[in-house]
Amino acid sequence: FATRMTDKLVHWAKTTPEHSFVAQRERLADGSTGQWQHISFAQMLDNARRIGQALVNRGLSAERPVVILSENHLDHLSLAMGCLYAGVPYCSVSAAYSLVSTDYAKLRHVVETLTPGLIFAQDAARYAKAIAAVRPSDCEVVYSEAAHQVVPHTLFADLLATEPTASVDAAMQATGPETITKFLFTSGSTKLPKAVINTHRMWCANQQQIAQTMPDMAKGQPVLVDWLPWNHTFGGNKNIG
Repeated sequence: FATRMTDKLVHWAKTTPEHSFVAQRERLADGSTGQWQHISFAQMLDNARRIGQALVNRGLSAERPVVILSENHLDHLSLAMGCLYAGVPYCSVSAAYSLVSTDYAKLRHVVETLTPGLIFAQDAARYAKAIAAVRPSDCEVVYSEAAHQVVPHTLFADLLATEPTASVDAAMQATGPETITKFLFTSGSTKLPKAVINTHRMWCANQQQIAQTMPDMAKGQPVLVDWLPWNHTFGGNKNIG
């Protein structure tokens, strides 16, 4: 199996650069769906290098990781790939902790456990209240869609606008089998959720197991229909991988 998760991204970006890495139906204002939005392998590698550079510039690390609060989305995935490329662990958190909970107890527990240096959410209008309730004073907040009344924040577009340098490629090369890729929290159905460390070795081995168990997965580039949330071990490790 591969040494690191980004090895396959680099490989396919060189081999089939224009092939779709991921696609999502556009959500229109009236609730209906529009055209498919695609990110090719080459585009995703570029996104990962740009976002990764932004994370390197901020000095983020396993002690100051990235916390992602939003549901599955192209920006969510691009940020996750940027984290993998830069060697900065991330955590996709159940959206219910922000959108359903009223006391934010589980979300606060996640933030206090991880001590993030950056929290991302897709839509400020939906997530700003939860973030305001749990955000450490020294933690940067990034939104794809911001609102004027929200406390100081960075736009996701600003991360994508970062010009990559040799330092982000060096950061990627410095990652290895024992480098932490992300933290997955248990369901918390009985007690507070527990953070489970995932490494490159674990994730890459898991991907190889899937390829050997389901040989058709290893033929070319199969199309997977994604429906599980990425804070879930099956949804995140199988579909993103």
